[in-house]
Amino acid sequence: MAVDIGVGLWTFQSTAHHPRALSAQYREFPALARRVERLGYSSLWLGEHRFWYDAWCPAPLMPIAAAATATSTLRLGTAVSLLPQHDPERLRQVVDASRRLLGDRLELGVGLGHRDAEFDGLGIPRPRRGRRMDAGLDVLAREPRVVPPQRVWVGGLAPAALRRLGRRGLSSLLPQTLDTDALRRAVATIESAAADAGVRRGRLGVLKDVWIDTDGARARDWFLPRLRRHYVEEAGAWWVLKGECHGFGRPRELEKQVDRVVDSAIVGSPDEVAAQLSALGDHGIDQVVARLHFDFVPPEALDGALASLARTVFPEVTR
Repeated sequence: MAVDIGVGLWTFQSTAHHPRALSAQYREFPALARRVERLGYSSLWLGEHRFWYDAWCPAPLMPIAAAATATSTLRLGTAVSLLPQHDPERLRQVVDASRRLLGDRLELGVGLGHRDAEFDGLGIPRPRRGRRMDAGLDVLAREPRVVPPQRVWVGGLAPAALRRLGRRGLSSLLPQTLDTDALRRAVATIESAAADAGVRRGRLGVLKDVWIDTDGARARDWFLPRLRRHYVEEAGAWWVLKGECHGFGRPRELEKQVDRVVDSAIVGSPDEVAAQLSALGDHGIDQVVARLHFDFVPPEALDGALASLARTVFPEVTR
């Protein structure tokens, strides 16, 4: 089955390994969105985080609005906005303003968030995030004209999150670590919740770390060690284990989590990447958000990978 391929995640990070002026990154983003559109990608997605040294993007709908004026067909989305950290009525107003620029090109991905520092910095108790998520979804649901249910994507894998989006008829944006069996279980949980609620199931999406090279072995040798180092830093600093400590405090558990991320990446030659993306379509996935943008990827390498993926893989897997 064919799938739509979008690209992400743009985060406007400025890290110790890849320092960038934030003003320059924001200024360049509309031109980048225009290039992604010209290459034939269906969508471009931005992440959201705050209160960390590398900046991230605390208000992704702002650069999305700027990119709207530079594009005409590209769908622009969040993967994901951290809904429990927002005033839902204020977010609805911003989404409404963004939709006036984008029309039906806006894809609103929302998630619970997991970083303690973010909730602490905003004065929000982390254990209340599920209730705040439901309240925020209720606000968005009151005006489906702003964002229709199938254009609201809910991130996460916990059964409660899957049931939540299933019974509301929302679309899902599943994490990159799912193997085939876990993917089947997630889809079954969503479909069961939708059936019980008597609603139509939303679309099924998944985030995947992707890298491509004409030589598959070279792609793996270059990308996977760098991907591992990236996630050791990210997960080690932010991934809370059983509410007791961050990943660095449990090195063996951190290693297993990073192994899952690296093992699930789609990396290789055009034929190898196309086969793995097509397999996702066979499991019912409608939308893949291919993450090629990392702080360890030089701009010229990113440009080449974006062009190669569009030129060599799209004809095999997209609608």
